Amino acid sequence: MGEIVNTLAHYFTTKERIRQEEEDDSKLGIVEVFRMLLSCKSWVMNALYIIVYGILNLLIMSNVNYYATYILGSASSATPIMAVFLATSVVGTLGCIPVDKKIGRRNTMILGAAIYLVGKIPFLINPYSIVTIYINGITVAIAMAFAFVLFNTNRNNLSDLIEFRSGRRIDSLVSTCDNLAAKLSKAGVNLAMTAALGAAGFNAELAEQPQSAIETICALLGWVPMVFAGIMLVIAFFHPIEKEMAEMREIQKANS
Repeated sequence: MGEIVNTLAHYFTTKERIRQEEEDDSKLGIVEVFRMLLSCKSWVMNALYIIVYGILNLLIMSNVNYYATYILGSASSATPIMAVFLATSVVGTLGCIPVDKKIGRRNTMILGAAIYLVGKIPFLINPYSIVTIYINGITVAIAMAFAFVLFNTNRNNLSDLIEFRSGRRIDSLVSTCDNLAAKLSKAGVNLAMTAALGAAGFNAELAEQPQSAIETICALLGWVPMVFAGIMLVIAFFHPIEKEMAEMREIQKANS
């Protein structure tokens, strides 16, 4: 549901900029496509950013029900948590664009990851508090909304950048390939998460889980996503999209 809300907000707040500089409609082979994508550093970094986003989204969506059921003691407790998460996602999505314009793309990506990291600290201190799980959810929602808007609008710039360098526009492949990588990564993390819960003694048939399973659920909502958020922060810090786009515009301006 969160991704649906973010997608709609992204649709209504993003200006379409598709243009075709050349009329070359010849087919591209898969090797040539990947050469074009992998030779673009910004695409590689954006794909990594999307992969981490998908993993972080999976962790909270998959474990909040476990947390509500076995730690808060009621599966229905997940409903208000997710409601606050979705409402905050809308606010974060709408607020991302002016922040991006104010401080720049790279700084906004860094800010989103930093919000995610800072929001985890209270939860790590006391993972059994209803207050800290709401703080966790609110900050995650803001960070994920920022990430969703930014990596999607980055794709528009990446299409421009790849077209400028290669003479071919591959809008659909820019997003299809990074989405495939993200889905494969999420599948791997989902298997690892299931294995971790199983190793900790989790049993869905039990009304109460062993302490090891409870601690694993808290870890999957706490320090584990915090590690991935740290990776996201590093990716954002080194993301060259603004630099590469500025270089492209300078060349275009000089040639016009």
